[in-house]
Formats: sequence, structure tokens, C-alpha cells
Amino acid sequence: MSGSSTTSRFRARARRAGAGRAGAGGAGPPAPGALGSAREASPSRRVQATVLAACLALAALSLVAPSTPSYDPWAWLVWGREVAALGLDTRFGPSWKPLPVLFTTPFSVFGEAAPALWLVVARAGALLGLAAAFGLGRRIAGPFGGVLAAVFLALAGGYLRGAALGYSEGLLVAFALLAADRHLEGRRGQALALGFLAGLLRPEAWPFLGLYALYVFAREPRRRLLVAALMALLPVLWLGPELWGSGDALRAASRAQDPTLLSPAFADRPWLAVLDRATTMTAWPARLGALAAIGLALAALLPRGERRRGRVGLAGAANGGHGRRRLTEGADRAAARTVLALAAGGATWLALVAAMTELGYAGNSRYLAMPVAVAAVVGGAGVGWLAHIAALDLERVFRRMPLRRGAGARAARRASARRAALAPALATALVGLACLALLRHPIAELAGDAREVREEARLNADFPAVLARAGGRARVLGCGRPYATALQVPAVAWYLRVATGRVGIEPAAPGVLFRGPPRLQPPDAPAPAPTAGGLRPVARLGGWTVSSSC
Repeated sequence: MSGSSTTSRFRARARRAGAGRAGAGGAGPPAPGALGSAREASPSRRVQATVLAACLALAALSLVAPSTPSYDPWAWLVWGREVAALGLDTRFGPSWKPLPVLFTTPFSVFGEAAPALWLVVARAGALLGLAAAFGLGRRIAGPFGGVLAAVFLALAGGYLRGAALGYSEGLLVAFALLAADRHLEGRRGQALALGFLAGLLRPEAWPFLGLYALYVFAREPRRRLLVAALMALLPVLWLGPELWGSGDALRAASRAQDPTLLSPAFADRPWLAVLDRATTMTAWPARLGALAAIGLALAALLPRGERRRGRVGLAGAANGGHGRRRLTEGADRAAARTVLALAAGGATWLALVAAMTELGYAGNSRYLAMPVAVAAVVGGAGVGWLAHIAALDLERVFRRMPLRRGAGARAARRASARRAALAPALATALVGLACLALLRHPIAELAGDAREVREEARLNADFPAVLARAGGRARVLGCGRPYATALQVPAVAWYLRVATGRVGIEPAAPGVLFRGPPRLQPPDAPAPAPTAGGLRPVARLGGWTVSSSC
């Protein structure tokens, strides 16, 4: 399709969307914009750059609070340092992910500042994911729908906690949602590049990326070289480093099939445990809003004759004969198609995780970040549509309310218009309060997550002093093999400047054990006793106990 024809199509749809909004009298929260008008309504490049800069600035500012990476991010930092030194060892630790190491490798030049630099990237990615959720929600259901989408995502189970600890799911959500936005803009090359970045973070993204690459290859011949280059680079970045670092190009897959005891893989029905976990991670208003959005979207796409007879699903049931008018005011067909496409994509991703968990993969909560994010966007759009429909109802009620006797016709019209103008604000406030009442539990969980992040940050902040009390790096390595509790292995490896595999978890003399708090350890790798392996305690600080044979 040529650029000129695409532009004319967008402009034509924009004129139709504008006419539809004018006809609605501006009732309710801004009606869902026709997706064809996205080019005109989309933020400018300057605004986009400002948003990105703001995300980075806020992420940097967040380091004022106690901050630390967690298990996987520490391993990525160790690997980045090893890549820079041309000595990669991936035999131990989490599954390989290419994208984080593309950052941590150059960050390793900055020495002990590298963890903070990675935290800025991870946290900025999560903030950018919230901005992307707002942008998609606004496209579908106006600014109120966008705000709700961002709020639902922020309160999704573990989203902000994972970002605070340096996990990459925030980046994944940002890349995937921005890819959807770029596609709706007609920027297929940018969408493909963003999808490629998402594909460097999760293998579940590969089927989506592959299908979209075929689509771009067929529709835009001038981008075929880009498609071929990205698709060739994907396996190189995933398999090449593993072959270099462990001698097994498929080690990441085998590592992912070694889950902890808390994994859904050990449930009687793993796929059902995955579905239950995804549901728990999604706030109630987002669940209800997603159902409403899918119902309204399906109704909007019914044949016209069906809508005229009132069989229009949620809207028709709520308004009888007015279903057709209300539905076209609340959800245009383009927005409906987008909602259904997003919902189908999220459901497919969830089905992939469930199927992989049935096959023995871990099925961790982090793997569900993408479908939960989609549920937040679709749920925000659905609640936004319901608020718009409620505003239309309130406006009609206000216009039909009797006026005081003796008022002139002009005064009566003005009074009716003033009352009707209150409908959007009142509907938004009522829907917002209803959502807030259903968000008390996720908000409380967020406070608990913040306490856990601070606790882990204080633990790792104490390690340099703990290492000094143990005699310093040279004395520890000269004493024998270093050991650590399971979740502290990559952090200890980072501070000792050794490969992750050099740090054991089953202490034995000669050696030094850095024992973290037992309550932080997984059930299948409990903290060893301070005297395990013939060692004896020599120092304590904060949550750390150091035992040594020297």
C-alpha cells in the first residue's frame, strides 16, 4: 500500500470520527477515538522523546530509595562483565536472555555503578510500559480508558515489584505495547523492530514476531532486508552465547525445565494453575472491564440488521431499542477490532505459557506479565466504554428533568444544557470510585512489595561490609571455594568478581559461606546451617552470617 493512499485513508476516517463525536454532543468521557484517526491524535516525536526522558529521569530518581537487583539481574550483570572480558560462563544461573546482557556488557565498564545503571533501564522500561498502556487505552476508549489501563497495569501482581528489582518484564510490556501502537500508526518497520526487542526477552514472543515478520515481508517489499536480518539475528543472539558460555546451545530451554517447588509445573493440573495465577494477578476491575470490552466489541461488529433488531449483546441488553445508537457512540468498529485482536493475542500468549508448563517448564508469574498487561489495557478500555455509556444515560436523564415553572424557553434550554454538562464528570467519578473500591487489595499488596524491595536492598547494601569483615576478596578466595544461600549466589559472584558457577550452595571445608536470611530462600534450597560442612561462624552483619574454615 502506498504512503499517499494510507494517509488519505487515515484522514477520511478521522473526518468520520470527528463527525461522530460532534453528533454525540460531546457527552461522557471522550468517545473512543476511531483508530483511523490515530495519526492525527498520536503524540508528536517531541512528546514521545519527552515521555522517554521522563521515564529515565524518574527511574534514576528512584535510586534515592534503597535499591538492588535480584537473582536474575545479578546474573545478567555477571554475564555482561564476562562478555566484556571475553570469558562468558553460562553453565550456572538462570536461563539466558540476550537483551539484558546487551545493556550490562557496556555497563560493566562503569564497575560498581553497573547495577544502578541496569536498574535505571529496567525501571524506565516499566514506566514506559505504563505510558504505552495509557496510549493504547486512550486510542480505544479516550483519556479515561487510558488512565484506567495504566492504573490496572501498575497494580497488576508483581509488575512494579519486578521492575524495582531489575527484572525485564517491564521492558517486555513496553516493547510489545509500543509495537501494537506503531502498527496502528502504519509504522510497520518500527513495529517489527520493537517486536524483535520483545523477542529478545521471552520465547513466547517468537510466534507473534514470526507471523508479523511474514506479514511485513509480504506487504512491504522494501523492508524485506530488515525482516531477513532481524529473523536471522534472533537465533544467533539466543543460541550463540549459550554455545559459547556452556557448550550447549539449548541450555536455556533445559534450565527452564528445572522449576522450583512453588512452580505451577508441580500442580495436579499445571495449565489450570497457570490460569488461576494469571487471574489472581489481574485486578477485579480489569477482569470485569475486559469482559465488557469483548462483549461490546463483538456487538459492534455484528451485521447491521442484527443491531437494528436490538440483539447487540451488552449494549442492547442495557438499552433495548437504543442499542445501535449507544454502541456506535461507545465503540466504533475499528476500536472493536483492536480490542478483539489484543484479547486474542493475550489469550494466545497465556495458552502458550500454560502449554509449556504442562510440558515441564517453570510457568513463573513473570511469564504472565504480557497477558496480564493486555488484560489491563482491554479492561481499561472496557470500563472507559461503560463510563461513556453511563454518561450518555445521565445526560438523557438530566435533559428530561422538569424545570421550575415560569422559566422561559431560552432559560430552560440553558438550564437543561448545564445539567447535562455534569453527566461526563459525574459518570467518570462514579465509575472511578467503583474501581477504587475494588482495588483496595492490589494497593495493599503494592505496599507489601515495597517493604520486600527495601529489605532485599538493605541486605545487598550490607554485603561490601560483610566481605570486608570476612577479610576481603583475596582472603575469601584464598581460603577455598565461596558458598552462598541459593538466592544470593549471583550477588556474591558479582562482588567477588567470579563466575556464578564458582559460588556453591552446599558448603564444605575449605571455604567461606555467605549465609543470607533463611526466610528468603526457596523451599527446595533452604539455607544451610552456619556450621554446615565443618565451617564456623566468624562474622554477622544485618541479615548476613559469614562462616569460614580459615
